[in-house]
Amino acid sequence: MKNAEKRPENHLDLGQIMDSSTLVLPQPCIYYLIDARNEVVYIGQTTNLQARLREHKVTGLDFVRFRFFQCDECDLDRLQQGAIARLNPPLNKPQKTKSTLGSLSKQLICLKYNITPIAFERLRESFGLKATSSFGNVKYYRPEDVDAWVRRFNRLVLSGRHVLQAKPTYLAVGISTRTKQIQLYTKQ
Repeated sequence: MKNAEKRPENHLDLGQIMDSSTLVLPQPCIYYLIDARNEVVYIGQTTNLQARLREHKVTGLDFVRFRFFQCDECDLDRLQQGAIARLNPPLNKPQKTKSTLGSLSKQLICLKYNITPIAFERLRESFGLKATSSFGNVKYYRPEDVDAWVRRFNRLVLSGRHVLQAKPTYLAVGISTRTKQIQLYTKQ
């Protein structure tokens, strides 16, 4: 908290923020909630500090002061996580990481169901398959969602080509006679 004490212009009492509607303009910032023992109890991020502090008070969060530091909106997550790691405030709960165990990636779905990657993307859009988690740029899907998704369009594909879009280009999905893969057919 020594860095925060170097910049007293960003230190406000709770009464000041609650009484004045123009004291703090909406801006991206990292904020520290401080209790009566002068200990940081919570570190948060917001683009509207005044509204966020009021939310904390309404929910019964116990703090008497706060400090804030302006930053770019793209830096909010990184700065908040760094501050939480350094100070370990008691009210910040550790973030749960979603497990991808048992989930299927696009590559696995394409291999398992014999679908070309381009057909996968268009079919995913057309039939509404939603990713349940992601790790980096890779999205993961629940196996039961994928099975239902495949059953839904497989019936249409096996009975012939299914038109996904007629205009401005003809786009249909079907099974290739040569590769036996589900793929897209386009004609302009």
